[in-house]
Amino acid sequence: MPRPFHLVLLSLGLALAGTAWAQQGTPTTAPTAKRVHAADPQQQLEHLTRQLGLSSDQQAKILPILQQRDQQLESLRSDSSLKPADRRAKAMAIVQDSSQQMDAVLNDQQRAKVKAMREKAMERMEERRGQHVPASSGSTGGHP
Repeated sequence: MPRPFHLVLLSLGLALAGTAWAQQGTPTTAPTAKRVHAADPQQQLEHLTRQLGLSSDQQAKILPILQQRDQQLESLRSDSSLKPADRRAKAMAIVQDSSQQMDAVLNDQQRAKVKAMREKAMERMEERRGQHVPASSGSTGGHP
């Protein structure tokens, strides 16, 4: 059970890794935060195509998934009525849904590769998070 949760967190990390509030620590209310995010869906697709060897058919199916995820996350970022915990929960649900949709398009080998990519990205995200947290906890193997 912890593994799917980590995959969700990993996917969320990938989706939000480039946002101003995730990487730079700027407040989510910053007006410029809207335009600052990791990669647009086309760039993400190109990266996935290189890493996974996606076919033209797979690319045609995955691009709309990435675009929809990007639009939903952008709408979520601009919704100031949500509490941060609710925003995170909704973002995780959006990312999990899009990840499941993309996984359905991939073959077994590609799914294994993307799983490894997500796990590696999760590790990097946790390392960065540990570097940005000012000595709040001395425990290792922390909480999810």
